[in-house]
Amino acid sequence: MRKILALLVGLIIGFCPLAVRAQAAAGPIKIGHIADLTGVEAMTGEVAKRALEYAVKSLGGKIAGRQVEIVLGDAQGQPSVAVDVARKMVEQDKVAAIFGPTQIGQKSAVGEYIKTAGIPLFFYNATPPRLLASNNWLVGAGGATPQLPSVMAAYLYNELGYRTVHTLGQDNTGGRSYIDPFVEVFKKLGGTVVSQHWSPVPCPDFGPYLATMDKADALLAWVSSSDAVSLWTAWHDMGVNKKMPIVAAMHGGFTDYYVADAIAASNPGAAAAMLGAFAPITYVYDLDNPENKALVEGWTKEFGSVPLGNNLAGSATEVFLVLKAALEKTGGDTEPGKLIKAIFEADVNGPEGHLFFNNSHAATKDIYVVKVIRRDDGTFNYSRQKTYKDVPPTGLAVK
Repeated sequence: MRKILALLVGLIIGFCPLAVRAQAAAGPIKIGHIADLTGVEAMTGEVAKRALEYAVKSLGGKIAGRQVEIVLGDAQGQPSVAVDVARKMVEQDKVAAIFGPTQIGQKSAVGEYIKTAGIPLFFYNATPPRLLASNNWLVGAGGATPQLPSVMAAYLYNELGYRTVHTLGQDNTGGRSYIDPFVEVFKKLGGTVVSQHWSPVPCPDFGPYLATMDKADALLAWVSSSDAVSLWTAWHDMGVNKKMPIVAAMHGGFTDYYVADAIAASNPGAAAAMLGAFAPITYVYDLDNPENKALVEGWTKEFGSVPLGNNLAGSATEVFLVLKAALEKTGGDTEPGKLIKAIFEADVNGPEGHLFFNNSHAATKDIYVVKVIRRDDGTFNYSRQKTYKDVPPTGLAVK
């Protein structure tokens, strides 16, 4: 009798973990989202928050029959805070994956923690290749930084006929990750880089840089946020806009709507001069594909206007589609090893276009050249000029 009782107890104890695991598998799939909800990038963070929430809602709120729950965390613009947020998400909230952050310093810091935490960390904007290559848990669904400026170099040379440029970028990892690939491709095509300039962060005055530049076909630039406002304003007020246009090496923080809004509030003439400026991007609301048409229709119904002039509405949806495809392949199993393998096997068509991974942690994806416009409702946005299909993470190849 004692042996029978012992056997029954053993069976009960043995089956308990299976029951617990089955219950957990039927529970929600938790996704962490790290965004800057306060600090200098708070406006971008709020848009990112809205974009991911809408992506989950518009795609049914479930994956493989399991409810999706977003766990939101504020990085406050600080890498150390971003790491603390990630640690809480992994160790307390038990998220299956994390989306964000968007700033390079935060990406690097959180990526180091994720090496030991061992869950997928999705980036939905472009990331330097060296950062992605150093960590098997990083998912560059937003692509790699060379994709954007390499496309811009080809567009300037082949489509606009530009042969000479000056460059100006922030003297940090972000600035160099956008300017350097442009220079490499532009020179390979036969173009001439007349001069290169690197500005401190923040830069109180761009006048000295602009004053030294002789006439060229364009000034290829990328600085961000308040520095972007200062550069565009100085370019206009000094009359350099009559000598050469500014072209963006990357849209984010430089030509996006909130930069134009900030300039328009204090210097309408400088904002008007920005119209027609070219930039490379992964998403624009006027893309002609079924997935984007559905996104724009639903977004407009939900928020009263088309997606804002940045990449976030399309990128958040595209990246969520990658996770959705992976989890559907695993049958909803969030075991990290199975999940990361399925992620890098994903091949999706979403509002941004085609996205797939080709033995790389960064996605091969479509890149678009756009120009800054002002819509009839007064809002700043972008209009697509040319599509570059399936650009690899190393950038657009040129002969």
